[in-house]
Amino acid sequence: MDQLKSLDARVNGLQREQSSLKDEIQSYTKAAEAYQKDQEKLHGFRAQRDALVQQRCDALTDSSGGMIRAVVRRYADAGQFTSMLKSKTAGSGFRAAKIEQIESFILQADDPYRAWTGVLEDLENLASFDPDAEAADQMPECAFLDSAGTTPGDREKLARKIAPEDWLSLSLTEIESKPHFEYRSREGEYIDFSNASSGQQATALLRTLLNQAGPPLLIDQPEEDLDNPVMQEIVEQVWAAKKRRQIIFVSHNANLVVNGDAELVAWCDYRKAGDQSGGKVAGEGAIDVPVVRDAIKRIMEGGEAAFNLRREKYGF
Repeated sequence: MDQLKSLDARVNGLQREQSSLKDEIQSYTKAAEAYQKDQEKLHGFRAQRDALVQQRCDALTDSSGGMIRAVVRRYADAGQFTSMLKSKTAGSGFRAAKIEQIESFILQADDPYRAWTGVLEDLENLASFDPDAEAADQMPECAFLDSAGTTPGDREKLARKIAPEDWLSLSLTEIESKPHFEYRSREGEYIDFSNASSGQQATALLRTLLNQAGPPLLIDQPEEDLDNPVMQEIVEQVWAAKKRRQIIFVSHNANLVVNGDAELVAWCDYRKAGDQSGGKVAGEGAIDVPVVRDAIKRIMEGGEAAFNLRREKYGF
């Protein structure tokens, strides 16, 4: 009887322990489900944010007259994720080159989001695996890390180094979307905006600014990167832009002032001859005032030529 009582007590204890484990497993399951739902919501919010940024990119493309093409590249910047992974694996022997391979695998995938979440799934499985307590042949399969070029030895290093809390930090480190800008080098052909010449960049940006409505626009020496033929195109855009916003140019180019039909011209001089530490407004007025025309011809580059061009092209 005593043995039966002892066995009953052990059975009851095991049943209570089993019930407690079931409750614990259920809580983990609920936590995992809640985490997955929150991740899906976050993915949806990212999609909404990227759609809003794309709208602004489309507006920029329209404002430039198609000279700039702006698009949002989704999940295109893994810099923070890569840095976090390097930090969490420091001292493990897992080489930085391997982490960069993982980054390239994610960014170059047809579906970067799925590649990223797949890598996270593999890392989660490795974070839950104990190489010292479990046989090597029981190591979880890691299809995404395999595709990224990791070896069984690499995955063992990850399993030994990455703890569940490390994985959680990694899973919350976003791979960001970012806008990408291109310049139309010819009809239907685009190059990275950074690879366009300074003149091409200046022309595209100036056209974009002049096509936008808004508060007063102040631009300092727009002619620096523009040649004269392009300057004439800009002058014609200035005419239309003046209807939408006030424009203030600081310029040495007479074409911009004369042919752009400036309502007010102001020119500067030094307070004391030979002393370049102080300046003053030497005069101001409309183009049809003789003293203003004389100042333009005397001071500005191409002053006489600008008036001649105005006379030939516009008849006055």
